[in-house]
Amino acid sequence: MSGSADEDSILREIDELRSRLKNLKEERLLIVESIRRLKAERSELIGKIRDVRAELRRLREELGSLRSRRDELIQKRRGVIKSIGEVKRELFSKREVINELSSIRTASIARIKARIDSLEWRIITESLPLDEENRLVREIARLEKVLDRAIEVRRLREEAKELKASLKSYLVELSDLNKEIGEVSSKISAFRDRMRRLKEVADGLSKEIECKSRDIRSNAEKLVSVAEEINALLKRLRGLQEELREVRLRKRKAMEERIRERKRAIAQDKLRKGMRLSLDELKVLYSDGEAE
Repeated sequence: MSGSADEDSILREIDELRSRLKNLKEERLLIVESIRRLKAERSELIGKIRDVRAELRRLREELGSLRSRRDELIQKRRGVIKSIGEVKRELFSKREVINELSSIRTASIARIKARIDSLEWRIITESLPLDEENRLVREIARLEKVLDRAIEVRRLREEAKELKASLKSYLVELSDLNKEIGEVSSKISAFRDRMRRLKEVADGLSKEIECKSRDIRSNAEKLVSVAEEINALLKRLRGLQEELREVRLRKRKAMEERIRERKRAIAQDKLRKGMRLSLDELKVLYSDGEAE
């Protein structure tokens, strides 16, 4: 292959390399921009998932407080229910006694007392036969028993009344506790739903972040591959440029040598003809150190 053909072949390959390098550098720029964009998008997603997780922590703390409050209310309700049972049992017991004592017909306490006072006054003021006095004493004793029962019934009824009031108060408290427990339970359910939705959002963001990370790694691998190819092509380009310089240098030297040979031939011809030689012709003629 001639020197001109070698030079043309090298020039063609250099042009192809430069075109390929231009395309690769453009591709590298696109990959770098893609990585930068992906990192910005991933950073934004990381910020979002950080906010979601912070909200989840806050909700978890509030949920813990609500659960503690509900447990406290439930314990309090159990105490109230226990107290209601105790009051009901005591009230039932007193009612049984009241019913039992009330089954015996008795006059009012005031009338019984008046009757006892009347009988005692007769014993004191009247001169009564022994039998009559004994009868009155027995009657007074009977009336005192009736009076005791009447007083007991009245006391039990007062206590029953107090127990009914206490029972009513406990029932109102139980109703309030049930209402508050229901409200707290509703809040707990709402918090759980909110946390479930946030967890779904966090899971979705986590998958998006992983997807972005995969894309970044993939682009980084492409970038390394493109950079390696660019370096290889640049190395090849430098080699071709050096080879082109050598080809052109050889070509120039060959041309210079042809010119010298032509001048030498002319000088030798003039020398043979006895013609006067110029200084340049002498230099060409004797440049190799030989005279003909």
